[in-house]
Amino acid sequence: GYINAIAEASFKEIQKYDVKLPNKNVKKPTSFKKAGNSEQPQWFQAELKEKDGMLSFKTWQRIDQSKITPAIRSKALRCHHLYDIKRDLSAKNRVVVNGSKQHSDTYTDTTSPVAGQMMVRLFLAITAYRKWDTIQLDLTNAYLHAPIQDIVYIIIPEGFPGAGEIALLQKAAYGTKQGARRFYDFTVTVLQQIGLTTCPNDPCLFRYLRNGSVCFLLQYVDDALIAGDPPAIASLQKEMRKYLQCKFEKPKDFLGLD
Repeated sequence: GYINAIAEASFKEIQKYDVKLPNKNVKKPTSFKKAGNSEQPQWFQAELKEKDGMLSFKTWQRIDQSKITPAIRSKALRCHHLYDIKRDLSAKNRVVVNGSKQHSDTYTDTTSPVAGQMMVRLFLAITAYRKWDTIQLDLTNAYLHAPIQDIVYIIIPEGFPGAGEIALLQKAAYGTKQGARRFYDFTVTVLQQIGLTTCPNDPCLFRYLRNGSVCFLLQYVDDALIAGDPPAIASLQKEMRKYLQCKFEKPKDFLGLD
């Protein structure tokens, strides 16, 4: 399977780090240094979760710094720590590559199919009309599941082993110009391998048939809803866990909709 033993162990550990902030009015840090000086330890815990996730996915490969040429150094992209507060008041940290400085020879496709608002509304309406069971797919570090497939150099961010060194990016990290496309391509490959088929009218809608029962998966960037017959949903969950670091939960926030 895709998930190795190290990733599985790390995934179990990072679940312990989610600690709520006292309220939504807490000031969000604007840098790694300011987060370290914050009175809220939750930011540090959020950083630990992000760090463990990125390392378990082997997001980049450290390289011999003596072999770094001026050309490579000029293309190396900085990474930034971004901080936010989730709806449940959990602190969130995301390491993002500064893709605005990415050279044109380090990416190809950048466009990614996105489910239209009409399809989202139709999907929800049919789900409600048929009284289908519905679950939401939550992927851990979604984009990091996907290989980047291009030669992209980054500067290892603060808080990680080798911070400040130049490394070769291995996964489609957030912020890269091709990140969304690489993630979509990876997702389609996995879903098709499991047995889902793509709807001919929408590349973000997939159908899954299993022993006479059916369910549908609607993907919107790195969010997804699954609705249909309980046996098909249960079978799909089992198969997806073989390839993805994911969890399934009752829908509570999809595209900003409760």
